[in-house]
Amino acid sequence: MLKEFAQYLVSLKENRTYEIEGETYSDNPLTRIPPHVDRPKLVGVNSLHSIVQLVRRELDRFGALPVFVHVRDAHSVQVFTTLDAIMERDNLYEAICDVPGFRDGFRDYESAVIELRSRFVSGEDVEYLLDLISRINVENGVTTSDNGISQSVEARTGISLKEMVVVRPRVTLRPFRTFLEVEQPKSEFLLRLNDAGQVGLFEADGGMWKLAAKDNISKYFEAELAELIDAGHVVVMA
Repeated sequence: MLKEFAQYLVSLKENRTYEIEGETYSDNPLTRIPPHVDRPKLVGVNSLHSIVQLVRRELDRFGALPVFVHVRDAHSVQVFTTLDAIMERDNLYEAICDVPGFRDGFRDYESAVIELRSRFVSGEDVEYLLDLISRINVENGVTTSDNGISQSVEARTGISLKEMVVVRPRVTLRPFRTFLEVEQPKSEFLLRLNDAGQVGLFEADGGMWKLAAKDNISKYFEAELAELIDAGHVVVMA
């Protein structure tokens, strides 16, 4: 009796197929067990130079060519292989930019000076801003006149001396916003000063700098990996 019951249980696991009106049906669902394939672990770095070194040194270890270098945005790059025999890709490397970046808004005198000296590429408009805020600060007192297009600021120095300073409505700056191996894109910023002597900078290029940054990163890889690109082993995508 137990033997017959065991055989009955075994028979329940057997897969049976039925032909019904020209279609084939199974009474048990089938689940495909994918084969085990060794995959590399994603390597994270912080520079474009590291990506170049990894690709150059390890390219011959990947049978599925070409390898794609994808510039996702101004702050990140991903490297992955083409499809292999089972239609899968290997994610190889990822570079995430760790530069300080830029934030819209007002900042006090000291913060503005520190940011302009440490978070922006030196240039004519950086020097203009440094000169402007060196003469207009909370200690000396500030009175602003604003018509919505341009702004005038009266900086009071002492008791008798008053100086009227015309503030440019826009300045062109290059903050550190993308990988340091490439040229930092420049863009326009709306410049504002309030009665407390704070300096306000606001991005005014509609995000066009991000496209310029991606283009600069792509050109960097095209130059550094030129022979591999020409040989068809590497593809750079923006």
